[in-house]
Amino acid sequence: MDFDVHLMHHDRCTLVRVQGEIDVVSRQQFEKAMFDVIDTGGPMVVDMRQVTFCDSTGLNAIVAANRRAGERGTVIALIALPERVERVFRITGIDKFVPVYETLGGALNALPSTARP
Repeated sequence: MDFDVHLMHHDRCTLVRVQGEIDVVSRQQFEKAMFDVIDTGGPMVVDMRQVTFCDSTGLNAIVAANRRAGERGTVIALIALPERVERVFRITGIDKFVPVYETLGGALNALPSTARP
């Protein structure tokens, strides 16, 4: 499956929809998309529902994005992780410091009320 990233602007965040495998081949595109959103200063929600695989390079991209968001004073959250991807996040402990929600609504409810894209 090919990899693709789509950005959608929501009234409280930028939604990044990811499709396919996040790996050494797609990491740069994925990380650039996230960094571009973070650099605008607004919160970001990454919709992972169509991610079929995420290796350590994908995890590192998410960790780097989370770090950059913190440096910029904004937040990121992940939503709709497929079971096999969620398992990797639990095993590595990344879900302990990058918020993961089942739905966009859950993520939006957790965003600071002053967060704007």
